[in-house]
Amino acid sequence: MNKKNILIASAIGVVLVLGGAGIALALSDIGDNDGPLSGETLDRASNAALAEVGPGTVTSAERNDDGGSAYDLEVRLENGTTVDVELNDAFDVVWVGDFDNDNSNNSSNNSSSAPSAATDTSAADQAASERASAEAAALAAIGSGRVTDFDRDDDWDHVYEVEVTLDNGSDRDVELDANFVVVRIDDVQQ
Repeated sequence: MNKKNILIASAIGVVLVLGGAGIALALSDIGDNDGPLSGETLDRASNAALAEVGPGTVTSAERNDDGGSAYDLEVRLENGTTVDVELNDAFDVVWVGDFDNDNSNNSSNNSSSAPSAATDTSAADQAASERASAEAAALAAIGSGRVTDFDRDDDWDHVYEVEVTLDNGSDRDVELDANFVVVRIDDVQQ
């Protein structure tokens, strides 16, 4: 009889330990909100993005907890171009543009160019305005040169990255916060 009680108590102990480990694992996943969207969240985010940029196909949709937008989507428009759309927690569009837009073949500082494939003029105008402000702040911090690359970033400490090529051919990387304040030039904190 004593052996039977020991086996039952051991079995209960194992169940409690495994149950506790499962709860701990579930709780550890609560804080990790990055990852692909699914279900109703994917539907709502996709509908909001397509309503903003026009007909197309959502090719990527992820949750973002890096302090910027809540959702990041990539949409391939009917004309074949790709546009990035950021949404807040309420599924409102907060940014439309092209994260991978490389203007290194531009020989002039064309700060008024709109993000590729943005069909909604208000979103395109906002993105162009943000780009122009970021480029102007970067050029002011460097002193002279021409902008050869612009990226919107989702790092915790900066929102924009602007590459400026100096007259001598060297490049300077300028990182700016959401208010277009320079936070870093060539990995040197400002």
